[in-house]
Amino acid sequence: MMENFNKIVILVATHKPDKVYQDDIYTPIHVGRAVSKYKEEMAGIIGDDTGDNISEKNPFYCELTACYWAWKNLKNIEYVGLCHYRRYFEERITVKNIDHLLNSNYDIILPSAIHLPTTLFYKFKGLTDEDRVIFFKVMEEFYPEYYETAVDYIMNGNKDYAFNMFFCSWKIFSQMMEFVFGFLSCTEKYVKLQPYTNGRRIFGYFSEYLIPIFCLKHRLRIKEVPIISMLQSEKPNYLVRKKNVLKRIINSFRAFIFSPLKYKKFPIAETMLRSLICDGILDHDGRLIK
Repeated sequence: MMENFNKIVILVATHKPDKVYQDDIYTPIHVGRAVSKYKEEMAGIIGDDTGDNISEKNPFYCELTACYWAWKNLKNIEYVGLCHYRRYFEERITVKNIDHLLNSNYDIILPSAIHLPTTLFYKFKGLTDEDRVIFFKVMEEFYPEYYETAVDYIMNGNKDYAFNMFFCSWKIFSQMMEFVFGFLSCTEKYVKLQPYTNGRRIFGYFSEYLIPIFCLKHRLRIKEVPIISMLQSEKPNYLVRKKNVLKRIINSFRAFIFSPLKYKKFPIAETMLRSLICDGILDHDGRLIK
């Protein structure tokens, strides 16, 4: 099955039976099939549980199990992307328009940025205090070349590239996945998973920051494209639009007023350091226990 793919593949992640757009390029993939109750109903599409895979980690990694499957199993692919069964880039990607979409001006397509009225840190606060510290500690100690970019993007910026959606060359995809899954593998050693469904999706949430951080660190030229709920529908339902220039300026100003400090490092409270030392995550010098 894997060798039958075209040179361009956009995986459409879906975890349950539903309406999914499909053509020669857009390929539905059943994510989490290894632990799914819909195996029989969705037997007609490919699953993320073949070859080298992490399908059983889907409750924690979300749509990233499709990315891992593609990274490890697809061969001879020139361009690759990821959409969701309810989220697609506004313009349908085809063999004919790929040179227009990814031309000499752009390296990667991401969803149009959501310009928040606060810095991105206030979305990042949706994670636990411990998880936020672990994120930045892993970045600082295992991926120090990305640390400054990560701090600036999350602590000082207000542009949110959501959903783990992208489209790019295989070369960029492979390098990006090397970083994303290497980082997440490190965090797995330290994160204590929550019993709640939403909290268990932490590695998928982490990746929503990692992909933009990778792009910014490597100075990739990002083409922002609005997100709609379904391709080729009579009246597109826009989930994320491009904000007009005035709204961008207003929200950027609000973010600056809300958090005027220019962070160079991620601040960690002394009480949180002591707590993570007691939990056996940090040593007495405040470093991750290897």
